[in-house]
Amino acid sequence: MLRIFLFAIVTSLSVLSEAQTYELFREDFNNNYAAWTEMNTADATSKVANGVYAMSHTRNNTSWRFWQTVRLSEDKDFYIEASMKQVSGPDNFGYGLIWASNYWDNSFNFLISSNGYFSIYVYRKEQYFQLVDWTKISGVKEIGKYNVLRVWRKKDQLHFLVNGKEVFKMKCPPFMGMNHGFVLQSNIEVAADYFSIFQQPEAINLIDNAVNGYKRENMGDGINTAVSEIAPVISPDGKTLYFGTTNPNSNSGPLGTYDVWFSELIADGTWSKAQRMPSPINNDGDNLVISVSPDGNTLLLEGLYNAQGGTISDEGISISHRTKSGWSVPQKITIKNYYNRNEYESFCPSADGKVLILSVERDETIGNKDLYVSFRNNDGSFTEPKNMGNVLNTFGNEGTPFLAPDGKTLFFYSDTHNGFGSADIFMSKRLDETWLKWSEPKNLGPEMNTKNWDTYYSISAQSSYAFLVSSENSIGNEDIFMIKIPESIKSDPVVLISGKVLDANTKQPIEAEIRYENLANGKEMGIARTNPRTGEYKIILPYGINYGFRAESKGYVADNENIDLKKTGNYNEIIKNMYLKPIAVGETFALNNLFFIQNSSTLIETSHPELNRLVEFLKSNPSIEILLEGHTETGGKPENLIKLSEERVEVVRLYLIGKGIAASRITGKGYGGTKPIVASGTDQSANRRVEFKIMKK
Repeated sequence: MLRIFLFAIVTSLSVLSEAQTYELFREDFNNNYAAWTEMNTADATSKVANGVYAMSHTRNNTSWRFWQTVRLSEDKDFYIEASMKQVSGPDNFGYGLIWASNYWDNSFNFLISSNGYFSIYVYRKEQYFQLVDWTKISGVKEIGKYNVLRVWRKKDQLHFLVNGKEVFKMKCPPFMGMNHGFVLQSNIEVAADYFSIFQQPEAINLIDNAVNGYKRENMGDGINTAVSEIAPVISPDGKTLYFGTTNPNSNSGPLGTYDVWFSELIADGTWSKAQRMPSPINNDGDNLVISVSPDGNTLLLEGLYNAQGGTISDEGISISHRTKSGWSVPQKITIKNYYNRNEYESFCPSADGKVLILSVERDETIGNKDLYVSFRNNDGSFTEPKNMGNVLNTFGNEGTPFLAPDGKTLFFYSDTHNGFGSADIFMSKRLDETWLKWSEPKNLGPEMNTKNWDTYYSISAQSSYAFLVSSENSIGNEDIFMIKIPESIKSDPVVLISGKVLDANTKQPIEAEIRYENLANGKEMGIARTNPRTGEYKIILPYGINYGFRAESKGYVADNENIDLKKTGNYNEIIKNMYLKPIAVGETFALNNLFFIQNSSTLIETSHPELNRLVEFLKSNPSIEILLEGHTETGGKPENLIKLSEERVEVVRLYLIGKGIAASRITGKGYGGTKPIVASGTDQSANRRVEFKIMKK
């Protein structure tokens, strides 16, 4: 039910004291040019000529609306005013103002008729609500004479005035959009002499040091065309840019549909001429990349594909993996109870793939499109989307979300948060682990945003340059631009770890998964895949956690590594090759993420994930028997070191037995410091280790 409380009143304008206001928008129609729609169809006509905006509407049983988009704050006083006259048609058909609307199905309408009546009605999500039925008033001028209509918000009240006299007031309802203009019932012709919107301008909530001196750079005709380029997604390593274009000469779908193209960074700092992605990434539907994984081997794509790679629907998302022969046919990702009431949708996952940010319109949406969050389940599906709240979301549109590699910094466009143009890009920081509490969005400033349509935003892990879409100074409808990022909007630094996964014996690349976890609690933080041809991998690790990461492949024992990033540092890139040994008798494997208190056999709790994986390995291979081998640093009395290594081996053996592994499958031996892997006089932490050798398979 639409909860709008009505208060009927007929009074004089003299009871209202008009606050000091500022004219945000005015059109006098005196220059034979206006941004208003000009049309000439069988249903409606409109034209700016001779100092008026002439409109007509002939379609029966409906209304027609003509509007402009002007950003207003719904929390501040405003008024919208126009001078209009009926030129022809029945005098009992109405004309008037439409305001705070996003389309006819979400609109407020205030009409008068030339025979002296007024009416107020609302459409909200296609439902019609008659707030004031046609009511007789005095002072309406007949056909051929101008009437001045005003909708005026004063504090929490909305006042309706005709020729300076208030005819009604009501509690101010929430806005539904930023479109304001004229509405005509059928079979009449109307002329507007002027249209004005007044409101004290709202301060733009700018980022710190918004004027940064960096200029946006159009990426040129190697990427941009005379049509639309949208949805730029830069790979986390900053070397490949994916985007969508409606290129009519090369695309696989019908005219106007988007295909995925890509461009690569050249050593001299320029970008290669764009190339179209092959099938099955592109088909006869709209195709867009939502994200590329840090390793570059997984793409999330907008739309659903059939088993042959053809299009099923433009709604929803799919996943494709790089294979030895190309890209796999994209498979649907299930989102519980997913639906979208809007024509448009956009998505962005976190770098670890655990969280999905959506821009959709649902039944509980605050405005038109809102930002939602969904979480990945163990089976790869996602939970039902949750609205991210009214700090981010408004009565208008919020869309094209991009979550920075740090997992905390969110960029998105809004056409309602106060800005410089019809849509601006904003930044907000996540405040807790619920993903529902965010800092007040900040506008990225006049060098990122323009007076036109500015959307999409993508940055690499290094966070040096941003890639965005704008219609300002574009070659075509919308172009892709890049700009150097000022320090004030850089996301938190991360570490990019890359390398190859290789067979330890042959040194040949292996197709493997890289899994990384929080060593403090064993929680898995993300999964990456190697390039099946080269064995290359990449993972992004935000600061603040002590991580373990490992490579896994069928027929091999996992190789485990760790890196302590609890202390925040700068952006860093680390190369770490990982070597997998096949499951074979005589092979020895290090338990790299096993930790003891110094000079003690007491296990540190962060060792449990490593030991639990060894338990699972032994349960999955019930015929294998192992020898646990303990080693220490080389300094100290040999007999003490032997004893310490034996005690550590025994602690591990008992842990495995306690988890259900038969004691007969585990033997142990302590070597003390007799088998070092690094020489004395250097950091000997690598010598303090426990390994296991396969004795029977």
